[in-house]
Amino acid sequence: MTIKDKYLRILSCLVILVLGISLVPVASASTIPSIPNTFEGKLITDGADVPAGTIISAYIDSKFAGSNPINEAGKYSVGVSGAEEDNGKKIVFKLGLVESPVSVTYQHGAAPVKGLDLTFEGEFVPPVIETCSASPVYILNDGEDYSTIRAKVSDDLSGVYLVTIDLTPIGREVVELTSESGGIYTCNVGSTLAGEFKLPLTATDYFGNKVTDNDSISITVVNEDELTIRYGGADRIFSAEEIQNIVNDYQISSGIKYAILNIYFANGWDRI
Repeated sequence: MTIKDKYLRILSCLVILVLGISLVPVASASTIPSIPNTFEGKLITDGADVPAGTIISAYIDSKFAGSNPINEAGKYSVGVSGAEEDNGKKIVFKLGLVESPVSVTYQHGAAPVKGLDLTFEGEFVPPVIETCSASPVYILNDGEDYSTIRAKVSDDLSGVYLVTIDLTPIGREVVELTSESGGIYTCNVGSTLAGEFKLPLTATDYFGNKVTDNDSISITVVNEDELTIRYGGADRIFSAEEIQNIVNDYQISSGIKYAILNIYFANGWDRI
């Protein structure tokens, strides 16, 4: 190998090395996600202490930008995700529906900020769901039969604003319960979708504090073709005693009872 060949090889290696170095920042910039602005500090309120589990949320120009549950009463930490074009825009912080008068500006890629104390005027204790249930538990899947949801909810500080039940498990939407006297809220629920379902119930007060019961409300929607299997005993034939037990069972809807009686008397009314 001549000296000229050696120089050419060295020069080629240097060119490749320089090109590789110049390409690294471009690749890195396109793959590294933006780091959220992080804020920590105290929560200062004029009401009750903000309980652990309360959600603090942040918004950039009214656009949701991050949230985090409070792990220790009176203290918070939250990450605010934005883009480079959000530089200089206002960040506001909220507890429920209550906005803090303290705000900051978004700085893309800024270091974490500690000691940003946030003040709030209001109370941040969620409502209390004292009782909630569905009755009857067993209904027919004809879309007309129904179960009545009944809940007793209280909030001695700011008052109950809204009580809703999530009906998405049965193919419907979240609906609002009707307020009655004594802190009672009710609604009727029917379904054409058969199966066993849990329906979450959520209560919200006037400051936006929420509490959800995911377990107390259960309904079973029964297909008419399954009535003899479910209620007819081992022989799948209704006896007079079984009919009496079904009629006296308040957990079984009138729709199911009428359907079973139609089956029972299908061979004539002399079975009375």
